[in-house]
Amino acid sequence: ATPFPALPRPVQPAHVIRSDREAIEVARKLAATFALESSLRDSEGFLPIAELDAYSQSGLWGITVPKSFGGAGVSYATVAEVIRILAEGDSSLAQITQNHLALVAHIDLDATEAQKAELFTLVLRGVRFGNAFSEKGSKNVATFETKLRVEGKTAVVNGQKFYTTGALLAHIVPIVAVDEEGKGWLAFADRDAPGLTVVNDWSSFGQRTTASGSIRIENVRVPLDRVV
Repeated sequence: ATPFPALPRPVQPAHVIRSDREAIEVARKLAATFALESSLRDSEGFLPIAELDAYSQSGLWGITVPKSFGGAGVSYATVAEVIRILAEGDSSLAQITQNHLALVAHIDLDATEAQKAELFTLVLRGVRFGNAFSEKGSKNVATFETKLRVEGKTAVVNGQKFYTTGALLAHIVPIVAVDEEGKGWLAFADRDAPGLTVVNDWSSFGQRTTASGSIRIENVRVPLDRVV
């Protein structure tokens, strides 16, 4: 339960998957390797760092990037099948992908064209998104206490999060925060940004290696072009 240092970004670009069929083929190959020591990882709480690197480098984290931005733009039926296959190998690894895929969809819906071009390029290179959404001190799940204020060309974010699946081993951590008017934003902070502290204090029965711990956000600065 101590701060966990950020992992380095991939040195080599990830493979780019081109079709629904290829996505399913790659998932089957990975699931077979993930299954080899999944019980050991779960029982001992070993973080699946090497496995997660292989997973994102395989191209499966980029399969929902639209074709217009260089991705495969696979169907949601294919996404569901890919996750089902991978969960047979290691359900924790399959779970870790959830928020990343949701964020890719959110970018497609709400980001500017310039933001899409930048963020989708990162995804296709193998950069992983974590999440900093949920809070346990607010009135309900739709109320956020994490605050965002603008200083020049930078957003400054402060707050606390928990149940942050994927953040511990991510390269970028999108933070849900609200401004002075109560409007919601997603600030895509670098995992190693000063003031962003991720702690592996998650405890559960089963799926112990999702590392869904907590985050402290103390004056984390994010360029406004990374705020959606």
